[in-house]
Amino acid sequence: MTPAQAPRRPNINLAVLRNPAFRLLASAQLGFVLGEQVLAIAVTVSVLNAGGDASAVGSVLAAKGIASLCLLLVGGVWSDRLPRRRILMIMLAVDAVAAVVPVFVLGQRPSAWLLAAVLFAVGAAESFIRPAFNAMLAGTLTEDQRVSGRALVNICTRLGVIAGPVVGTQLASGGELLPFVLAGVVFAGGAAVFRRVPEPPWTPVRRRSLLGEALLGFAEAGRRPWLSALLLFSPVSLMFVIAPSQVLLPLMSRETFGSYAAYGTALAFYGAGGLISSVTMMVWQPRRPGVVAMWSMSLYALVPLALLFAPSVWVLFCCYLVAGFGVETYALTWDVAMYREVPDHLIGRITSLAWLSTFGLMPFGQALTGPLTNLMGDHAVLLCAAGLVLVIPPCLLLVRGMAEMRGTRTPTKDG
Repeated sequence: MTPAQAPRRPNINLAVLRNPAFRLLASAQLGFVLGEQVLAIAVTVSVLNAGGDASAVGSVLAAKGIASLCLLLVGGVWSDRLPRRRILMIMLAVDAVAAVVPVFVLGQRPSAWLLAAVLFAVGAAESFIRPAFNAMLAGTLTEDQRVSGRALVNICTRLGVIAGPVVGTQLASGGELLPFVLAGVVFAGGAAVFRRVPEPPWTPVRRRSLLGEALLGFAEAGRRPWLSALLLFSPVSLMFVIAPSQVLLPLMSRETFGSYAAYGTALAFYGAGGLISSVTMMVWQPRRPGVVAMWSMSLYALVPLALLFAPSVWVLFCCYLVAGFGVETYALTWDVAMYREVPDHLIGRITSLAWLSTFGLMPFGQALTGPLTNLMGDHAVLLCAAGLVLVIPPCLLLVRGMAEMRGTRTPTKDG
């Protein structure tokens, strides 16, 4: 067997860990996600303890998504205009202040309106944090570090997703306001970390109007059929598949298993599945990443099916583990493809479009879950969710360029 024919051994490139800026970015991401998860648990438990139902939980959680929906394009444009580090520091400070506001409600349980306002402020800040962080990360990674660097950041994300629900539910059992305090401290720590991160080299492009710069991002995405298809599919999957599963999980946890422990543990298993995926993708780089991504996304069908038919809580946890693996594989291949295919000076805007697409209709899905379950019943809503995610992703492989996540309609011309 010649050297050219010899099978390539898996190789994990960890050279990116020698980069101090990357280490700081990864640790800040871990803290940010941990704070988000703890805050989400704190808000959910507060609403349910106040007597809220699925509609109340969905409506309050929707506030965060509505803020993102309104401001993500603005955040993407400004993340390509201003130093990204400054944006991250300011917005994480906003998160820290918003998270501790319920603590200062004098001797009263936070109202649903106050909790929705807290999440709205956090969602508004996130509209700037996401594109600024992604652009800063893209400027920190060299070409040969994209997969390993993105995977390591995703590992940090999943560690936060694993730890956050467990920590949040444990703290909530000891005091309803304790998770809010922890979230505020973690967000403040993230702002301090970003202060130490050097700004990667970047060249701001000629400024147009805000609308003109946002439209430039749409045009760049539109030239890539595979990217356009993903931007159209993601809001549908989140509105009618993931949102109902998120809203119904804590209710079913309390009603079926008698506490919120299954809620937090299921989310932790979901995060563990994503962690396994990130490690796997550091070793395995598929030749046709789009094929792997689409079939992996279909694994999320296990979540609504498990909520309906799981014979035990451990079957539910295993389904969340597999679903987390699939969704993380889908997200990681998409992120790496964007780093590879999108011009550096547009990465903030494309990230905003991707995040807008990913969570653009999520608040409506969360808010609609209660009325839909009242109209159709839990079983019908969850069965429809499973059917959608089983059918649509494989069909997207018919889109030109999707199998490899490459290609444009016209020759590239920088805007």
